[in-house]
Order: sequence, then C-alpha cells, then structure tokens
Amino acid sequence: MIKICTGCQSTWAGGRFCEDCGGELRDPFGEEAQQLPSTMWRYIRLQYGARRGMIVRVMAILLGPVVAGGALRIAAGWARPWSTVLSIAAIPLGVATWWTIHWSAGRAVRLWVLRRGQLNRRRLARALARRALRI
Repeated sequence: MIKICTGCQSTWAGGRFCEDCGGELRDPFGEEAQQLPSTMWRYIRLQYGARRGMIVRVMAILLGPVVAGGALRIAAGWARPWSTVLSIAAIPLGVATWWTIHWSAGRAVRLWVLRRGQLNRRRLARALARRALRI
C-alpha cells in the first residue's frame, strides 16, 4: 500500500515515518489526504499501474515454462514422427506465450496508466485498429 507524507508530499511503499522529512505517513484514502493536489493522485495511479504490470509480467515468466511443459507432455502421447515435431515446437510455443503476455503487460501500462486522461479512448481504438489493419 502506498502511503503519503503530508509534510513533504512524497510517497512511500510502507512504513510509519517519511525518510525525507521524518513526518508521519498517512493512508492516501484518509480524510487529511483528500486535500492533496491532483498530481499526487496521478502519481499514485502510476505506482499501482506499474505494480499491476509487474505482477502480469511475473505471471508471464511462470506461464511460459508451463505452456512448454504442457506441450511436451502432449507430445509424449503422440506417435513417433509427430511427437518429435511437437517436442521441437514446445520451446518456441513457451517463448511465444511469455513474450506475448510480457509485451501486452508493458503496452497496457503505457496505454492505460501513463496516458490515462491524455488520450480519447475512441480515437485510440480507431488508431490501433487502423494500425493493425495496415500491418
């Protein structure tokens, strides 16, 4: 949970006292924190979005080997020529799974956290659709 120093308005991941000025850290959803400037709320949203992106990237790191292992397990049940082909395809399949989720997490953080409030979502959807159709 992010905490805010009401004295110097710096944010910290936890603790009771600010390491910059020594002031007491407060919950961002408490009564005294409601008077903070809007830039502080943007920074808090950025921190939580970045954490969400990190969690999804860890999921990608864990899911890539699981997909590769599952493909190897399926390959073991097939007849000889197909088992070899599926075994060879297992590692690129795991890497592709990892890369897709990892890339998507980074893209989502850039689009929905960093640019939130700066872009019109309809324009963004149209631009992304046009870009996808050109490729």
